[in-house]
Amino acid sequence: MELVVFVYGDDGADEKRERVTAVAVIAGYDNWWEELEQKWAARCQGIPFHAKDCESDQRDFRPLNDSQAEMDAAHKRNKALYRDLVTILAESKVGGIGIAIDLVAQKKILPGSLPLAYYRSFLEALSRVSYVAEQMGEIAEVTFDISTENEYNAGLLYSYMRNGDPKIAKWLHPKISFVQTKNSYRVQTADLLAYEAWKVLDHTVGAIKRKRASWEALRNTTPQRFETFSYSTDWFTDLRKHLQSGELQKIVGFNEDDYKNWLSHKNRQHSMSNLFHFIDWIRVRDEQQGIQGVRSDSGGTVESSPPRNQEETGSVEGGK
Repeated sequence: MELVVFVYGDDGADEKRERVTAVAVIAGYDNWWEELEQKWAARCQGIPFHAKDCESDQRDFRPLNDSQAEMDAAHKRNKALYRDLVTILAESKVGGIGIAIDLVAQKKILPGSLPLAYYRSFLEALSRVSYVAEQMGEIAEVTFDISTENEYNAGLLYSYMRNGDPKIAKWLHPKISFVQTKNSYRVQTADLLAYEAWKVLDHTVGAIKRKRASWEALRNTTPQRFETFSYSTDWFTDLRKHLQSGELQKIVGFNEDDYKNWLSHKNRQHSMSNLFHFIDWIRVRDEQQGIQGVRSDSGGTVESSPPRNQEETGSVEGGK
């Protein structure tokens, strides 16, 4: 029996793509999904659910007219729908995690850095899917909702991640599928969890600090089946220290000049896709040279995993 995983990624969880980026994964067996899907579909009544639009009364959830009475009624309807869908998800058998990255902290601590936060969330989500699949002893088949502009890069990352780690390759299905959220009730559940992950982080680092009843309902399932993880000031500060010290160059095995030389040799321009191709080229090069870790300047080896300082924000401080 395969573990069926649905992933929703929002490369700009807030409207202006300025504060937070979020990814969520929800996993379960197919019969679990079928039970949830029937209830979800009945409650949505044919309207594709999108958490941000539902909570803000936009697009498919906008008022039918401009009267104050209708605007109030639409907001009430939408709040009830959101609350009911949270309940359906909380009472189901599936479980998941949401990962959010603080873009404000990234821009403040690493100004001018490449816009990798979204893909960082994506890779972290896949890593956790692999871990869950291993614990359950099941191969994870992943279906992902993603915008057209990012689908190609996500496919590259998925392939590179499997090729670069035999353990991950064992538990992630060779094929990754993509589907539009509006066509998948299952991906819509991950949309809701990604939105909750965004709000948890935003309400922790933003001006408004409060708990959300919707997240508390998911967080307090028994046994606990939903968590959020956030990367904010501490993580980016730690990353900057590694950059400034040169330690990160030793860990990853290349620097910015190496990338520029590769682009020139390949007659390519910088893009996210080419950066990912370059990183995979580094991996293949090191494998061919028989490097188990990544060579340090002294000729030894260091671990190839990047440094982490992960902040969990299931509530204000922790996800548990």
